[in-house]
Amino acid sequence: MTESTENISKDLFVRSIPFSVTEDQLGSFFSDFAPVKHAIIVKDKQTGSSKGFGFVSFGSTEDAVLAKAEASKVPISENRLLLIDVAKPRVRNGDATKLTRLGNDKAETEKFELDREKRKPRLLVRNCPWSLRNPQELVKIFSRYGKVVDAYIPRGENNKMTGFAFVTMKRKKHAKIAIEESKDLKIHDRPVNVSMALEKNKWLSKKQGEDVEDSDDDSDSDSGSDSENENNNDEIIKLSDNEEDIDEDEENDEDDKLEEKSRLPKLDRNTVFVRNIPYDADSESLKEHFEQFGPVAYALPVMDKIKNVPKGVAFVAFNKLKDCEACCADAPQVSSSSLLVPDDVDPRYVYEGRVLNVTKSVGRDTAGRLAQDKENERLESMGRAPRINDKRRLFLLNEGRIGPNSKLAQYIPKAEMEIREKSYKLRKQQLTKNPSLHLSMTRLAIRNLPRSMDEKALKSLGRKAVVEFATEVKEERRQPLSKEELMRSIHYQNSQGEPNKKHGVVKQSKIIKEVKGTGDAGRSRGYGFLEMRNHKAALMALRWLNGHLVSQEELEQGNNEVEPDKKRRLVVEFAIENAQVLKRQKEQQERSQKFSAKRKAADIEEKEKKAKEEAEKEKADADAKKIHSAIGRKRKSKKMKRS
Repeated sequence: MTESTENISKDLFVRSIPFSVTEDQLGSFFSDFAPVKHAIIVKDKQTGSSKGFGFVSFGSTEDAVLAKAEASKVPISENRLLLIDVAKPRVRNGDATKLTRLGNDKAETEKFELDREKRKPRLLVRNCPWSLRNPQELVKIFSRYGKVVDAYIPRGENNKMTGFAFVTMKRKKHAKIAIEESKDLKIHDRPVNVSMALEKNKWLSKKQGEDVEDSDDDSDSDSGSDSENENNNDEIIKLSDNEEDIDEDEENDEDDKLEEKSRLPKLDRNTVFVRNIPYDADSESLKEHFEQFGPVAYALPVMDKIKNVPKGVAFVAFNKLKDCEACCADAPQVSSSSLLVPDDVDPRYVYEGRVLNVTKSVGRDTAGRLAQDKENERLESMGRAPRINDKRRLFLLNEGRIGPNSKLAQYIPKAEMEIREKSYKLRKQQLTKNPSLHLSMTRLAIRNLPRSMDEKALKSLGRKAVVEFATEVKEERRQPLSKEELMRSIHYQNSQGEPNKKHGVVKQSKIIKEVKGTGDAGRSRGYGFLEMRNHKAALMALRWLNGHLVSQEELEQGNNEVEPDKKRRLVVEFAIENAQVLKRQKEQQERSQKFSAKRKAADIEEKEKKAKEEAEKEKADADAKKIHSAIGRKRKSKKMKRS
């Protein structure tokens, strides 16, 4: 290495960074040219938004020079080239050495150096591929340089990979060999950078305000590592602390502040969110288009952080609030998925042949809450996610419904579809008019039953439905119940407080029959009910029975002498119940249970009383018998003495 190369910094100062680029994306971009230690984007302390410039650190000056030369020719995004310079080290007052930072006491310094030598040396492996997840792979790789004590791959938020790892060697000489011989090391075809991990006390001193930026280069070569029993999470925090220190040092450069001041994004209150933009839209053209409403601070197309592709949406920030409000107020209410441009749409809202959907932007928390509300509404419309306050369980109204425009409706006769639509409209009308009505979680209403089907056959068909549903799920011919539906069933059973009795999957089957005076007393009216054991079984039975064509064999489950009947497709829905009727039934059941318990207690008490009286009588008879026996013996004895 030449002397000129040694004087070059290992850090690059990068400008003209697009606001949409994150630190991970910046580091990934430069890692294509050389192994990266870390990448930092300087952010505004108040808004937290990017300032458009940052720093990228490498393990060696050769890597920094190579990355500067190559990365300057490749656009990072949106055909935008980065402006890259070698970062200049900050001038320090005095040449403070490691020994003077420890103190002037020679004995104290020698003691610190001796303690540091006893510690196990730990290596920091940067630029690790995301596919590296098993620490044993690192142990196997670094065992070629010496004895490996431990390997650790830290993870970040949501269990995401962080891109670096720690390897603890048994001896310091093994660590030095690993650093020297691993300059061209690749893991999973990705070049990595290996250096010594920094000591904990150096990072603590940084947090207290000590200026030790120049120790970053020293610590990669000759500083000791943390002790074995220190928490690995501390080292993750150390890296972020180091990045913050570099940010604060570079922000002191007044020239950089003046250069980037005009590029700071405005507040959210002046920003609009634009949907339905072309995927190839860039910031310049968007900004030029929206300047028809007023001066624009910036236009920012949104990129997918994982896939690194445009998402078809953008943020546009105006300099004035009135321009932002005017843009939102006049925006057309047109579907963002429409490819047709209506004649009455303002040309200002048409961009490259697409009608823009413009709304006022909201904060990240509000956007997340709105997205969650929209997802809940979507799930609710599908009958899968009840609202917390939906005590009437109206979300079950759509369960089992076959719409007239659905694909399944093509295979159902028109007469049966009329029955389904009539039933759906009637149920919806009843639930709307009467707030006392609600949908049952376990009781199914079954219409279009064959007239010859009895309750025994209906119960057998309910059991068969649950078994067949499970079989088809196992054979992957049917979608299983979702996690939400299973949890809903468990929560409902827990709320009912019902004991886990060993009873069948079908608790009750009932067929409604004609009443007296109609001329057909006792004849089925063509509909009935199935009371299932739990909500899970009810969902399984409903989805298998709904639209099921009843066979003659299923009719004969109840009565072998049944006459052939017209084949019918069942219409299955969750039954409507009246809360007041259920309340009265529950009260009557509780009174009946209390009366039964009271009567049972009285019977037990009477039995105990009779048993006690009988025991006393038996005891009295036994005592009388003993007395008579004693008297008889005395008389016999006197008689024998007289004779």
